[in-house]
Amino acid sequence: MELITILLSGFMTLFSGAGLVVDTVAEQQIEEKLYTVEELQVRIDNTPSYQLVQGQVDRVRIAARGLYPIPAMRIDTFELEMDPIDVDLANLVLDEQNKTIQGLRRPLLVAMRFVFTQEDINQALSSPEFADYLEILTLNLFNSATLRRAAYRYQLVNPQVEFLGNNRIRFETDIEERGYNDRLKLTVETGVEIGEASQRFRLISPEVRVNDRPAPGQFVKGLMAASDRFNLNRLEDNGIQSRLLQFQANGDRVEMVLFVRVAADPVVSKLPGQ
Repeated sequence: MELITILLSGFMTLFSGAGLVVDTVAEQQIEEKLYTVEELQVRIDNTPSYQLVQGQVDRVRIAARGLYPIPAMRIDTFELEMDPIDVDLANLVLDEQNKTIQGLRRPLLVAMRFVFTQEDINQALSSPEFADYLEILTLNLFNSATLRRAAYRYQLVNPQVEFLGNNRIRFETDIEERGYNDRLKLTVETGVEIGEASQRFRLISPEVRVNDRPAPGQFVKGLMAASDRFNLNRLEDNGIQSRLLQFQANGDRVEMVLFVRVAADPVVSKLPGQ
């Protein structure tokens, strides 16, 4: 949702009384919201053009290569397509902090395709900025007090991922206790598939080893529980429905297709007199 908000915050500034949208202007507005992007193309279909001043756009398509929403993360390929947009300009509010959109006359439907390379993911994992984010994510995912204390007590050193084919992934890292130099080697190998209601990832036959020995069963159970908590249905309280339509991890890259539906504002979606 954060990337959608970044793109929309750049795009929505193009609604103006001029009644004209120029694709290159849209690209400039979006680029200003990103850390950087290597290639970006925006196509806005809006016929007739006077619909723009009424808050209506027929279709938006975005294609990017080398997109950096933050300095530490590169998205190799990104494609986005929005169905017709209809907003109440007087009540349009795009809250970037809370990741919410107000003023939609009709639901916002967005399809996105992401491609990450193994090299880009490993570079992100090695960055201090992403390491801090990964630590916070780990603490939030584990619901066991014991595992959360362990996640806070230890830090990951030199984490790396490898795509093994057939949607199977290996994650390796050294684990270092804070304040000490001794390290353990952690290896997690698992298959990944789209799980229940297309809202989460499911781990298939996970294998966990510490110093090349099988890890305690508690750790494997905690890992499975953590994957269950990474669930897109947590966004539904904000009127956002998300579905994972495709996941493929093969060769040196992983590809995902995500569908997002943002509910219309129940106030502005009503016609006058209703």
